[in-house]
Amino acid sequence: MFNPTRVDSSLPTQIDELSKALEQRNPPPEWYVKRAKLYLALDKTQPAVKDLSLAIALDPSLGEAYFWRAKILAGEQQYQEAMKMMMQANAFNFYSPESEAILAETYVGLKMYERALSHSSKAIRLSPGEAKYYVLLAKAQAGTRDTARAIFNLNRALLRDSASLPAFRELSAIYTARKWYDLAIPMVQKGVQKQPHDGFWWQQLGQYYLNRNLTDTAIACFGKSINLQPDKAEGYAGLGEAWYKKRQYSTALPQLLKAQELGLPLTEHNRWILATCLEWAGQKAAARPHYVYLIRKYPQNRRYSVALQRINRPVQPRPMLDTLRSVSVF
Repeated sequence: MFNPTRVDSSLPTQIDELSKALEQRNPPPEWYVKRAKLYLALDKTQPAVKDLSLAIALDPSLGEAYFWRAKILAGEQQYQEAMKMMMQANAFNFYSPESEAILAETYVGLKMYERALSHSSKAIRLSPGEAKYYVLLAKAQAGTRDTARAIFNLNRALLRDSASLPAFRELSAIYTARKWYDLAIPMVQKGVQKQPHDGFWWQQLGQYYLNRNLTDTAIACFGKSINLQPDKAEGYAGLGEAWYKKRQYSTALPQLLKAQELGLPLTEHNRWILATCLEWAGQKAAARPHYVYLIRKYPQNRRYSVALQRINRPVQPRPMLDTLRSVSVF
C-alpha cells in the first residue's frame, strides 16, 4: 500500500509514485491534491489544475483543493474566480496564513486596497518571518498612495529575504515613478539577470536609459519588453517617449496610441508627449483638446498655452513668386 510519507526523493519520482498509487481503486481525493502540489512545485500548472478538479469532483467539501485552485487563479490574474474559490475554501474550513495572503493578492488585483491592507496585515501577524507578506502589504499601501510606508515594508521584506525579486520589483517601480533611477537600477539589473523573460524588468531598464539620454539603448529595451509582454501598456509608452525624444513624432505616435488603447492613464507628462506628437505628425485637430485640457489643469505652465496658440495660428499662404526674369529679350 502506498504511503506518501515514505516517499523521500526528487519531485518527479514522488509524482511517479503517486501516479502509480492513484491507479488503484478508489484512491483518497487528498492524494490528487498532493500530486497537484508537486506539479506546482515544478511550475506545471495544467496537470495541477486537472488533479485539483478531480479532487473536488470526488470530495466537494475538500477545502484545501479550493485553496490551491484559488492560488493558481490569483497567479493568472483571474481575481474574481480566485475570490470564488477562496470563499469555497473558507466555507469548508480550510485556513492558513497563506489564505490571508491569497485574499490580499486578490484584493490588490481588484484594486480593493483597504481590504488588501487588512488581509496582508493579518498574514504578517500569523507568520512574521515571510518576506512575501510584507511585499503584499506594501502593494496595498502603494495602491492607497502611501508610498512611504510601502518602501518601509519592502525594506522589511528584504531584511527577511535579501534576494526577494518581488520586493525588488515593487521598490524599483516606486523608485522609477519617483525618478530615483540610481536607487532603482541595481534592483532592475538583478531582475533582468534572474528573470530575463519578464518584460517588466526590460521596461524599467528602458526608463533608466531614457533618463540617461541613451535613447537608442532605451528603444532596444522597450522593444524587448513589448516582445515579451505585448499586452502591457508601459512598454509602448516608453518606446513612444523614446522616439519623441529623437523628434521622430510620426514613429512615436502609433506607440503612444497603443499604450492608451491598452489602458495607460493619461498624466500631465504623457499627455503633453501625445499632444506634441499629434501636432507634429499633422493631426492638429486631435492635439487641440489635449492642449486645452493641460491649460485648464495646469494654467501655471506657459508652454501649454504657447502650443495652443501655435496650432490655432492660421496658416499663411506662401507668396507666389514670378519666375519670369525682370528683363526679357522679347
